[in-house]
Amino acid sequence: MVKASIKKVVGYVRVSSEGQKENTSIQEQLKRISAYCVSQNWQLVKTFCDEAKSASCTDERQEYNAMVEYVCDKTNGIDAIIVFKSDRIHRHLKNLLIMIEDELEPNDIAFVSVSENFDTASPQGMLTLQMLGSFAEFERNLINERTRSGRMVTAKSGKYAGGKIPYGYMLQDEQIVVNEVEAHIIKQIYRMYLEGKSYAYIAELLNRLQNNDLDDSGCSSQHKVKQWSRTSICYMLRNSTYTGIYSYNGRKEKNNLQSKTAIPAIISKQQFNKVQRMRIDKKATTYGKEL
Repeated sequence: MVKASIKKVVGYVRVSSEGQKENTSIQEQLKRISAYCVSQNWQLVKTFCDEAKSASCTDERQEYNAMVEYVCDKTNGIDAIIVFKSDRIHRHLKNLLIMIEDELEPNDIAFVSVSENFDTASPQGMLTLQMLGSFAEFERNLINERTRSGRMVTAKSGKYAGGKIPYGYMLQDEQIVVNEVEAHIIKQIYRMYLEGKSYAYIAELLNRLQNNDLDDSGCSSQHKVKQWSRTSICYMLRNSTYTGIYSYNGRKEKNNLQSKTAIPAIISKQQFNKVQRMRIDKKATTYGKEL
């Protein structure tokens, strides 16, 4: 559980091309966040800002990753992250909850939304977040369902049905195949985590290797990772796509849209399941210490 008393917070603001049309400019978000902090008698220690960045790709949001590192550093004494609206940090409830559960709660950090008037320091705030996110997800699902049938036919034929190609894979002749360079990095990430290394350690090591040109990921990698972060490492360790389960439009569907062989596995199910058990055990250990 996160602490009930909030004193020191950091703000996060983001705009994309769509955001400019929604009257959520950087200045407006900062104004609302600052006013809310004053009303709650909170100290706004620092503000992180990503301009013209998409919510869907956190690896490209340098300020977002810097913020996560900053608040998880206990020496900074941060109690909460505050945003104007929850979709400024993640558009999808699933991704927001992953961040809260994996990054914030274990470090005793609350999440606060000004316009939606909730914070996760209380059970009521967490319930409000889930309800708001559920309504938004429902609306998106209705829209997605209108185009899903055509894509399903494409997927069943063994061809690429659209969407972002995950790190570790590439598109070749309308088929998703393994990118060997990226797959090697993924295997190293899983190996290091199974050896007991933390998200932060793995990210720091990959960044150091990348900066020193000790790996060749820049040669044939399809995905350009500017900066590895705790968040990106966590995402890869949770991503069941690497076991050969095809991710279609945000849903994990096994043997429905494509056969198992349509998406080659990079990580064995045994490795993946062991990593998930380790993550759960670490989370339980963290909570136990707090209690």
